[in-house]
Amino acid sequence: MRYVLKDNNFYIGKDFRGRPMTVSDKERACTFKTGVAANNFLRCIPETIKIYNWKICDLDERNDELMMQETKKFGNPTKETALEDENFDICGFFTNVVQIMSQIDRFIANMESNEQIADLKILDVRHYIRDNNHKLSAIQMQRLGYYLQDLEKERYDYKSKRIIASMFANSIDTLKNKNSIDKMNDVVTSKYRPKVLDDTDIEYIINKKKDVAFIA
Repeated sequence: MRYVLKDNNFYIGKDFRGRPMTVSDKERACTFKTGVAANNFLRCIPETIKIYNWKICDLDERNDELMMQETKKFGNPTKETALEDENFDICGFFTNVVQIMSQIDRFIANMESNEQIADLKILDVRHYIRDNNHKLSAIQMQRLGYYLQDLEKERYDYKSKRIIASMFANSIDTLKNKNSIDKMNDVVTSKYRPKVLDDTDIEYIINKKKDVAFIA
């Protein structure tokens, strides 16, 4: 008898260096004279391969059924991943990941710089409005208000990107955690909590009509 290690789609074989790897062709699978030998080999394979639902099978059986006396299941059954799609270019994907991650520190620095520039622009506008030498009309104030609004949105965009990039730069494990998606969404959709003036206060200010003095 010849025994092999198999899950639903693959066998365990060896690469040109003799290291364990998954193969789809059973002719390339490692064979063992006994189920015990197969079991011992399975215990020594890398964890990245051991996680699959490997079973010890008799290669010579036409129906490829398990030998019930020596069969043993290992690992946890896993769902097929997106990386296993036949059209998925795993080399191209990780090439992009490496290229992007190699630039992440520079990206964070750029976002921080842009955020600071936006802060300075907002400060300049506020000082311009405060200056007693600048008498602004209602239309001019409205334009400055819209400009300030655009600056605040621009600043928040830079800040969000910086926070998200920092989250992944600080720990590579974040890339493997699905909870990172929720955390990114929290950053993008986070709401500002008013310190003194809430929305109702500000809406009252901008909608209040200027008092008109009537001459009797």
